[in-house]
Amino acid sequence: METLEGEKPETGRKTWRQVISGAVLIAFSVAILVTSWNYSTGSLQQMGPGYMPHVIAYALILMGLGIIVADLRDTSPHYAEPMHWRALIFVSAAVLVFVALIEPAGLVPAMFCAVAASKLANKRSSLLSIVIYSAAVTLAGYLLFIVALGLPLTVFGR
Repeated sequence: METLEGEKPETGRKTWRQVISGAVLIAFSVAILVTSWNYSTGSLQQMGPGYMPHVIAYALILMGLGIIVADLRDTSPHYAEPMHWRALIFVSAAVLVFVALIEPAGLVPAMFCAVAASKLANKRSSLLSIVIYSAAVTLAGYLLFIVALGLPLTVFGR
């Protein structure tokens, strides 16, 4: 059986990409648990500093197990896909840009630059669409974090 592009499905050998991603998710969750183990969790009414890290870690462990079980039960043919390096590089760069700019430049420039960097992951994004989308997301972030929630974040520079 061949696809339209002439790719043949992998037969006899399982693609372990999803199993590995589920295992990495579980390992990351265990690291969160280990890091926050000594924080007091408190209760639902009086949450301690360890409450949310524990809830998030347990939820991620369940998701990781779900990914592993679903992949192991899957019997459909698997097609080898090439690694999407462009997306990986630009989305990772967006996180680093945000971290590098949030303190010295403030929330608005950091959000704008991070969103613009992440939009570069798509080859079909035009400069105009990147600017419009980045401005819209930045405005939404400003309205949510500064106006609605009143977080004490620097909006523009120090």
